[in-house]
Amino acid sequence: FADDRSPLSAKRSSLSSFLSSEMEHAVQSVDEVLSEKGFVAALQEFTERHCDIFEASDENKLEYTPIFNDYATLIEKYVDSRLVEKGVDLEKFMADLPVYMEGVDAHPRTGVVLELLSSFDSFIAFKDMMLEAKKAKAADVGETEDAKQGFAQDLGALDFLKEKLDMTRVLEEGGAAEGWTLIADKTWIQTHRKKDPESPINLTRCFATCNMPAEAFMEIFMNPLIKTKWDEDVTTCEILAGGGYDKDGYVVRQLTKIPLINQREMIWRWIWVKDHPEPGAHTCVIYSEPWETPPPPNTFRVIAKIGNCVVRPLKEDPSKCRVTMFAQMDFGLPAFIANHTSSNWMVRNVLKLEAAYKTLYTANAK
Repeated sequence: FADDRSPLSAKRSSLSSFLSSEMEHAVQSVDEVLSEKGFVAALQEFTERHCDIFEASDENKLEYTPIFNDYATLIEKYVDSRLVEKGVDLEKFMADLPVYMEGVDAHPRTGVVLELLSSFDSFIAFKDMMLEAKKAKAADVGETEDAKQGFAQDLGALDFLKEKLDMTRVLEEGGAAEGWTLIADKTWIQTHRKKDPESPINLTRCFATCNMPAEAFMEIFMNPLIKTKWDEDVTTCEILAGGGYDKDGYVVRQLTKIPLINQREMIWRWIWVKDHPEPGAHTCVIYSEPWETPPPPNTFRVIAKIGNCVVRPLKEDPSKCRVTMFAQMDFGLPAFIANHTSSNWMVRNVLKLEAAYKTLYTANAK
C-alpha cells in the first residue's frame, strides 16, 4: 500500500488537482454560455412562437411532446456547440459534476449550476415557462413595464409595520386551502409553494429546524456588517440609511454574483421585531426600498416583494430554533428558473447560517 508520501500518491494528488481545475474551467464556461444574449434571445423566440397552444390544465396534449423535444434539442445544440469551442465536453461535464460537488475543493456555487442545467430537462418547468410566456404575450408590453417599475413603489405604500406583520402571520398559517403546496420534505426542512395571480414568480415558504439558538440566528442573519463573512455569494454589504432596529431598521445594499447571470444589486429595508408574534420569538421583515441612484452597469436590481422570516426557540431544546422563511423576489431570471431554484436557495441559506454559527458566533463567544 502507498502512503501519502509515495510517488503513486503524488501522482494521484496531481491528477485530482488537474480534474478539479478542469471542472472549474467547465463551470466558468457554462456560466458564460448560458449568460450570452444569443442564448437568451433564442429561448425567447422559441417560447413566443410555440406558447399559444399550451393550456393551464393537468392534461398534457400530444402536441406538447414534439415541441418539448425541439426545445431540448435547441438547448443541447446551442450549449454543446459553444462549449466545444471552449474545450468543454458537456456530456462528460454533466457526468462528472455530481461527484465533483462532493469533493472538498468543489466551488461552493457549483450546485446552482447543476440545478439550472437540470431544469432544462424538466417538462414541468418547460410547461410552466410556456404558460408564463403565453400570459406575457397576451399582456400589453407597456403595461407590463409600468407594473414592473411600480413594484417597488407599491411596497413603499405599506406605511405601517403592522400590515407587514399581519401579512407574515397570514402566510405562515396558510395551508392547502389557501393555495400552498408541499414540494419538498427533507425531514428537517419542508418547502411549500404558492402561485401568485399577479406574478409568474411563485411565493416560497419553508419550515426548518436549525442547529442554533434563535437569538444567535437573528444576530447573524440580521447583521449587515458580517454578511460577506458567511455568504460567499455576497461580494458587498453596506448600510445606506436607517436609524437602527430600535427605530425604523436599516436600508441595506448588497451586491451578489450568482452563477450564469450578471451581478445583482439588492437595496432592501431590514426590520427586526423582537417578541413577535409571541414572547421569545423574533420576526424579520425584509422588502425592497425605493432608491433613486441607478444600479451599476451590467447590474440588475432585485425586487423583493417579501423576504420575511419568523424565528422561535425550539421548546424541547433551546439550543435549536424553528424558522419559517418566506421569499418572493424578482432576480431578473425566467420565471421557470426562479421557481425551480427558490426552494434550494432556502435550504442553502439555512446551511450557511448553521456553518456561520459554528465558525463566527461560537468562536467570538469564547
